[in-house]
Amino acid sequence: MRLALSLARNLQSKLGASSSAAASTSARAPSIALCSRSYAILSSSAGDRSATSARCNTRGIRRNDNNDESSSIGGDGRRQRQRRQYTTHSQLPSEHQMVYEMCRKFADEELAPNAGGWDKEHAFPTEAVDKLGELGMMGINVSSDHGGSELDALSYAIAMEEISRGCASVGVIMSAHNSLYLYPIDAFGSDDLKERYIAPYAGHDRDESGRLNIGCFGLSEPGNGSDAGAASTTATEDGDEWIINGTKAWITNAHESSAAIVFATTDKSLKHKGISAFVVPMDAPGFSLGAKEDKLGIRASSTSNLIMDNVRIPKSNLIGEPGQGFKIAMQTLDGGRIGVAGQALGIASASIDCAVRYALERNAFGKPISQMQTIQTKISQMTVARDAARLLTWRAAQLKDNGEGYTREAAMAKLAASEAATMCAHQSIQI
Repeated sequence: MRLALSLARNLQSKLGASSSAAASTSARAPSIALCSRSYAILSSSAGDRSATSARCNTRGIRRNDNNDESSSIGGDGRRQRQRRQYTTHSQLPSEHQMVYEMCRKFADEELAPNAGGWDKEHAFPTEAVDKLGELGMMGINVSSDHGGSELDALSYAIAMEEISRGCASVGVIMSAHNSLYLYPIDAFGSDDLKERYIAPYAGHDRDESGRLNIGCFGLSEPGNGSDAGAASTTATEDGDEWIINGTKAWITNAHESSAAIVFATTDKSLKHKGISAFVVPMDAPGFSLGAKEDKLGIRASSTSNLIMDNVRIPKSNLIGEPGQGFKIAMQTLDGGRIGVAGQALGIASASIDCAVRYALERNAFGKPISQMQTIQTKISQMTVARDAARLLTWRAAQLKDNGEGYTREAAMAKLAASEAATMCAHQSIQI
């Protein structure tokens, strides 16, 4: 707690009186500094957690925050803002380091000891996801006006790596909910949609059974894969309602979600410009789920089909404008790739940790195998691949935070990180 209190005081000094006043005016804004609350939740007993379920104050790392900007005079004589780029954890501002330390502690204490059991039993980690909600990680990029933590993309990338290092299943649950469900509503939805389908899902509200509200993302289809421009699912206007028919395949969080983002064709003649996006409550008549997929890994997260047979939803559940679905899908997937890269980095880091620990313990020819050059070379190559992918991931996140284009960079980060995860896992097995 000494570290937590020190970080909390540092955060409060950075925020100043203006942030405190702003926080007090928000109906949903929490009132306690990030690490103080987060470490208190993590270190408290189960009985104490219910008393400390108030969410953490993260307004010090707001999206598009200018704390780390400097000014310079450009060639045209105008003053230009330059944002610092971060390449190592030690360079990060104190607020981002809080997120890193908090998620790392949570992964080590709450996730890693249970990850194997959850995966083996195909058991959804309900309690762990609830605690993520308490820490503000299930609405990490959402505005505080709707109950979110209002963190930036770099914080999200850092959090995703550490959570996935502890349990890849929890990482994918968190990523799909934040990147794929919450983002399109937050970026394109009406105020009414945000109030109904973001505020209750940003990490602090529960459904009737007492479980955290979770959402999923329905784009892929059995015959079209993830081709957003070839949706065979249809949405037909009928008075004040839309009637949706079709099937979405391989949907993450399907069996635990209560609402889904669904892409459907509203005007077939316009091809990809005739696709629209909707929020569909999963308890609507005609909505059903397929069987859970028996996956090779990440099995604590359910994956199955969404089946819609004449599902009726209000017209107001349209996200953005009719025909805007393809654009919404593309922008959503851009940000989602940063989350996927974070997941892969976590898997790579866990593989490296496992390999190093074993190499230090295993003896052969009278010495630990960590002293053998072949083993050292393997671990060095694993670390190089992981760190290179992390740099690409942080670059994409910082470009997003700066309001610059990041489509190519996010795709590069996802590719490099997923290849690093595969290589590190394989080499860890070899060691």
